[in-house]
Amino acid sequence: MRYWSATIALCALLIFASLSWLSAAGMASAVKISEELNMPEYLGVCVLPIGQLIAAALILWRKFPTLRVFAYSWVLFYFVLELILLVGIRDYAMAALSVFKIVVWALAFHWDRNRISNSLPKAAKNSASIPA
Repeated sequence: MRYWSATIALCALLIFASLSWLSAAGMASAVKISEELNMPEYLGVCVLPIGQLIAAALILWRKFPTLRVFAYSWVLFYFVLELILLVGIRDYAMAALSVFKIVVWALAFHWDRNRISNSLPKAAKNSASIPA
């Protein structure tokens, strides 16, 4: 139960953020933020929202455990970068929301790691247990 509540909360945060970026107002703010950060517009307009949707789908889809771990790591990378940027511009209210997202991510990943390791192929489990 706690796994699903944390996972659904995490995916809802990702999907909501992605859809808000893809809206007309979100596109305008994405272009503005991209200009302020001197980065290409396509990163804020296309890559981040689509990446969030793909990450949410991979986290919910249990078929590919390696891709799920990659999706979790991409989401953590995104959340930490978001937190750094928000603290950098001194928007502490949004930074608090970003910290909340990281906590939800940590809970979802913590409760999903056993499911991921149990769904790995037998060859991957054996190679992970061999000492170097």
